[in-house]
Amino acid sequence: MKRKELKPEDRLIVSIDVSTRQQTISVCQNIANRVSTVKIGLELIYSQGLGILDTVKSFGYNIMLDSKLLDIPNTVSGACRAIAQIKPFAVTAHTLGGPRMISDAKAALEDASREDDQIAPMLFGVTVLTSLDDRDLGQMGIDKSYMEMVDSLVKMSLNAGIDGIVCSPREAAGLRKKFGDDFYLITPGIRLAQDEKGDQKRISTPGQAIADGADFLVVGRSITTKDDVSSAIDLFLQEIERAL
Repeated sequence: MKRKELKPEDRLIVSIDVSTRQQTISVCQNIANRVSTVKIGLELIYSQGLGILDTVKSFGYNIMLDSKLLDIPNTVSGACRAIAQIKPFAVTAHTLGGPRMISDAKAALEDASREDDQIAPMLFGVTVLTSLDDRDLGQMGIDKSYMEMVDSLVKMSLNAGIDGIVCSPREAAGLRKKFGDDFYLITPGIRLAQDEKGDQKRISTPGQAIADGADFLVVGRSITTKDDVSSAIDLFLQEIERAL
């Protein structure tokens, strides 16, 4: 996969933020394969177990497994070897785990996939959660701004061989300018102009995020809670296409 060859339906990733199998089936049906990839996160994994991934795959979707791995390198490497057998499109890890955790995780995904003659899942690194701002970081004892923190984590992660960075859309343009084009940018916190902010503080519209250099836009409630999910997806895809 190459950044510039991504189609709008590849760039929009719908987050399935539910807790039951029937809700998952309903969301998958409502999306109607208008996008190629969905994100499965902690709520659904812990509610239904990893078997729910087979249900999602049965609809033909690729899976971004938002596991947000964070532990010592040996533990994360073991998890990545197991995750490679599930064959997701990508898996996420917290960059706060450090360079060795990232490089070992990447190697484990590649080694395990090579053994099965499969394409390795990409490793995407979570920097500073989009629910946090400078005040939150200060309360955590961090004396850097969120942008300074993100810059440090991105530089370290790219040097460790990560495939992509998960960040808020507000950071996308700055990261592209500072670190170039040889990695993917994945941005949650995407809303249409008329949508509510929810619990995310650093947000942007889909068109602006793409214009700023984002490759993948992760959208959940702004799509899945609509009465007409298909029409909601069309609005996002149209903005993405115009921005490209």
